[in-house]
Amino acid sequence: MSYMFEVYYMAPRDFSHDAQIATEVERFGGEITFTEEPDGSEFSCQSVVLTCEFADLAVAERAADAIRNRGEHVEGPMDYGD
Repeated sequence: MSYMFEVYYMAPRDFSHDAQIATEVERFGGEITFTEEPDGSEFSCQSVVLTCEFADLAVAERAADAIRNRGEHVEGPMDYGD
């Protein structure tokens, strides 16, 4: 079982911003496993979404709190399945 949360920020994608989030996620033993960017359609989300995955829920919660404390918009954590 794994656990994930998503970090949202307004497009366009900022690779240095992604790297800062990745460093924080890795500090807690997690990794960014997926990145979603707007596809340009009028129905597309206008945010970049980073999916951050962890093996332990308690660790994912601590990491999410740390990233929220940086001022980021975080959804989750939640069960990500097997």
